[in-house]
Amino acid sequence: MNLEFAIPSENIIRVNPLGTVAVCTLWTSPEFVGKKLREEAPGLFEGDTPLALIGGLYGGGLKIMLRNLIHNPQIDTVLVYGKDYSGAGRHLESFFMGRVERTGKKLLYAFEDGREEELEQVAIIGDESKYAMDGLILPSSFQHPPAVITDLPFEAATAAPISNWLNSYLPPGPAEKKRVFIPLPSPIIETFPSDRAAHAIAANTIFEAWPKLLFRLSRFGERVTFRDGKVRYELLNMKVVIHNPGAYGDDDLKCFNIPLSEIEKYQNDLLRPASPGPGLAYTYGRRLGAHFGLNTLEEMAKDLSLDKDSRRNVASVWDNRLDIQGQESPCLITLFFRKIEDRVNLTATFRSHNAAKAWPINCLGLAAVMRHVCGMANNNPGKTEPRDLKPGSMTVFSQSISINPGELEGVSGFIEDYKNKSFKPAEDPNGYFIITLDKNAREILVHHFDHENERLDEYRGRSASEVARLLYKNEAISDISHALYMGSQLERAWFCLENGLDYLQDKTKMLHPAKAYSAD
Repeated sequence: MNLEFAIPSENIIRVNPLGTVAVCTLWTSPEFVGKKLREEAPGLFEGDTPLALIGGLYGGGLKIMLRNLIHNPQIDTVLVYGKDYSGAGRHLESFFMGRVERTGKKLLYAFEDGREEELEQVAIIGDESKYAMDGLILPSSFQHPPAVITDLPFEAATAAPISNWLNSYLPPGPAEKKRVFIPLPSPIIETFPSDRAAHAIAANTIFEAWPKLLFRLSRFGERVTFRDGKVRYELLNMKVVIHNPGAYGDDDLKCFNIPLSEIEKYQNDLLRPASPGPGLAYTYGRRLGAHFGLNTLEEMAKDLSLDKDSRRNVASVWDNRLDIQGQESPCLITLFFRKIEDRVNLTATFRSHNAAKAWPINCLGLAAVMRHVCGMANNNPGKTEPRDLKPGSMTVFSQSISINPGELEGVSGFIEDYKNKSFKPAEDPNGYFIITLDKNAREILVHHFDHENERLDEYRGRSASEVARLLYKNEAISDISHALYMGSQLERAWFCLENGLDYLQDKTKMLHPAKAYSAD
């Protein structure tokens, strides 16, 4: 039985179409592993070698891989050999161990033949994370499931563990095997119009901001097809402000399905200026720590440790000489550190961003960079800044942020939870309002306070719409939920004014405790 891919798949090196063993390199480049293997064991690429193919597995590719495996039942073994940054190898092993559970959640899917169907999702249970996908393919779908070998220690300098295993491999006896085709449907996304380049989000923590971001993309992202043929839903120049990026714990990571080991490794790699390992074009740690001839994080920490105001602490990750035409180019391009009193604020710019997986991990990594820079500044022997510096807010600009329709399966629960949350006005950075009636003047009276309870301004009008126009003209409100709350209260105040009734503002929905105030 020859290799025949039911679902087109990228990053595949075909070796012997009659082979029975597939090598899965996870996040490591198949080309890198294939080159090493060809150098060390060229015989595995000749004649009736058992090696059928070498392919990667990252992102949302597991559901594609499973469909191609069931369509090629002659593959009786999958050798897992490569670096794993997402738990994909464990998810693959868990699937064939039967560690799959129903989620009870359903999504509407579109099939290639034009039909639409609501399907229940299932989740493959890994050690620290889950992989969600449609429930069309299950362990019971496989009449002849392949063996998944995960105990080969990955060594970047050699492919000997693969060649040694294959040299001792005994092919299975003949068995009647039939191809099974299971279609791969795509989740249906219904989007709405918006200003594609004007979205901004503010939140206290990374884990409060992420569901908001996912919701914006799922509702307002514009469908685009990039030059590699990939379809994404995209927004431009997305701005996310996170006031307390360091506020998270193990429970947050578990809740959002992010393995702690993955986070720790990513954070460590960001701070290591060592050269990229074999098979890697770059690392952020190298670009920040040595690529341009200096350790930029150390230099900026020295500057921040001085008792002066500076706007020069910009670190570039992008190298025009390499990255404009490079096969692999950094997504993170600049870091800007700005000291305000005893807080070091960070603005990070990404040229492109995957919202479903990369965005939260990038933010968690940058939170570690902020702590690291503050620590170096505080311990600098030449420090003249009298205060100990602490991480402040983080602002993340994503010049292009997108989501793959297939990735919606894994994050749909977060989006639904965000959509179904109870309505509560957010604390508006612009302040809060106390509404009263001036019955003698037959006017609605609105007093504007900051969050230190200092009065800022006063607005008067004979109708709700008149006061609303004044608030709009002065840009007194910055939050949509606050504006909705104020609109409903102004209408109530106008009704009471017109009908000679007493008005009492509903303060149960006000997040800031308003001080007692009398118009007299």
